[in-house]
Amino acid sequence: MLASSVSFDILVLLAFVSFLLKCKLLLQDIATKIMSFSQQGPRAVCILSANGAVSTVTLRQPSTSGGTVTYEGRFEILCLSGSYLLTNDGGSHNRSGGLSVSLASPDGRVIGGGVGGVLIAASPVQVIVGSFLWGGGSKTKNKKVEGPEGARDSDHQTVENPVTPTSVQPSQNLTPTSSMGVWPGSRPVDMRNAHVDIDLMRG
Repeated sequence: MLASSVSFDILVLLAFVSFLLKCKLLLQDIATKIMSFSQQGPRAVCILSANGAVSTVTLRQPSTSGGTVTYEGRFEILCLSGSYLLTNDGGSHNRSGGLSVSLASPDGRVIGGGVGGVLIAASPVQVIVGSFLWGGGSKTKNKKVEGPEGARDSDHQTVENPVTPTSVQPSQNLTPTSSMGVWPGSRPVDMRNAHVDIDLMRG
């Protein structure tokens, strides 16, 4: 148990809020709605989960630089994830991030990847989005949680007292005392009249 010190960001722990976005109308672009929600304030957002179906999705192809592929049909959302972080570039505020999606077609095929364009809803879609304050490299206050005194003293071995196999006292006998494999302090068992009754039906 190593409980020396744990530091955490108080802002992230205390300022995390979840929201529920709903695309009630068909043919709404889910990606655009999430992006517009992320631009409402100075908070970063991350997608926690989503359910529903989409009719059109444009995915990025990692094999070709800047290439995309568009699928049309009806696809159930298996997983929707991603985040949008607020970055400061010379005084201007920009959003960085993106979305990834995994979809299932009616015949059982699974497609997915990074969203490189539209993500059109084919049914009412619900997206759970978390919003939090993100430092982005700025200085934040860290709180250190120190473990008990006993944990610090016993958990951190110094070089002066290393634990090695040779530190075992030579008076300890770790080998059987006879050829029968009897350990020190154990009592011998008379096996001449031993009757072993094993009932597998009894719990």
